[in-house]
Amino acid sequence: MPPSPLPSAPPNSWNILAAIVDSSDDAIISKDLKGNITSWNISAERVFGYRADEIIGKSIMLLIPPELQHDEVMILSKIRAGERIDHFQTVRMKKNGERMDVSLTISPVKDESGTIVGAAKILRDITRQKKLESIVHTSERLASVGRLAATVAHEINNPLEAVTNYVYLAKQQPDVPPKIKQYLDAADSALARVSHIAQQTLGFYRENFHPTELVISDVIADVLAIYERKFKYKQLNIDRRIDSGLTISGFEGEMKQMISNLVTNAFDACRDGGRIIIAARSTRRFPSNRHGICLTVADNGVGISDQDKLNLFTPFFTTKENLGTGLGLWITKELLENREGRVRFRSRTSSPSGTVMSLYIPEALQANEGTIG
Repeated sequence: MPPSPLPSAPPNSWNILAAIVDSSDDAIISKDLKGNITSWNISAERVFGYRADEIIGKSIMLLIPPELQHDEVMILSKIRAGERIDHFQTVRMKKNGERMDVSLTISPVKDESGTIVGAAKILRDITRQKKLESIVHTSERLASVGRLAATVAHEINNPLEAVTNYVYLAKQQPDVPPKIKQYLDAADSALARVSHIAQQTLGFYRENFHPTELVISDVIADVLAIYERKFKYKQLNIDRRIDSGLTISGFEGEMKQMISNLVTNAFDACRDGGRIIIAARSTRRFPSNRHGICLTVADNGVGISDQDKLNLFTPFFTTKENLGTGLGLWITKELLENREGRVRFRSRTSSPSGTVMSLYIPEALQANEGTIG
């Protein structure tokens, strides 16, 4: 029988202690000072997937992810010093390779002479708890961002109105060159979009009108015009592959926002002299056979790592450090799913690297009555 932290217990108490250990919902494991497992209760079998007869005698390192195995050195050094470790949160691996968040409490095990001969640990799977905490944290951050956005939207209304008026006055001046007038029209359109977003943010506007007919090539051209100078600065090759005459019934602001989110991500991923392909074609979604368009933005940039792919559409997740908010792809996904669309992607970091983002946008999008668009 493995060493026990209670060696003085009467012999008839061992059955009671063993029953308590085996009935525990937590995994209870003991190991020697070399890190070899010496006992393994029923809950440990359930949590990790290893039977006692296939794990006892094996190294505890089997349960620790490679990048965290240095933790075991720290744990054993504390145990040898007679220290107890309380509620140490870390990650462990199941037999099938699945990772889980755990909380560990580890105590030294002494023999009858008081010499430390090993450690006993109580391990609790807190994966579900961590996920719930993450959801609550994300909700709180979104609520905070919402309040901040409403404040910012309120504060920009007055200067936004002033700039709009100045653009209007400039357009009314005689002998305005056609190219300058074109720029002013584009600025007026962009200001209208900013005003629209500000109204939505403040909750003053409900997008419950009917969608309008949008010419996809025009919508894409408007978005690309905004980034034209940035493309030139980075010497990017922009390849447009848009079916002629392609139209869809939808909301211009939402369409431009989704395209803009994908284009900016592609721009940030590309190296100087890189390439971005923007394609749009008519399609039907199976099995509903509903008509819509497939809009794709592809780049030959650095690509997305396998780990980052898992969090790509999570709010506030970003790989751009100080450049990104982590909301662009999440907003795009939310807009699409609210309209019964979908987003798919594929990406690789090995050569040739790059990312392809594809949106399915259904025809005749209907606004959600009673909701802010």
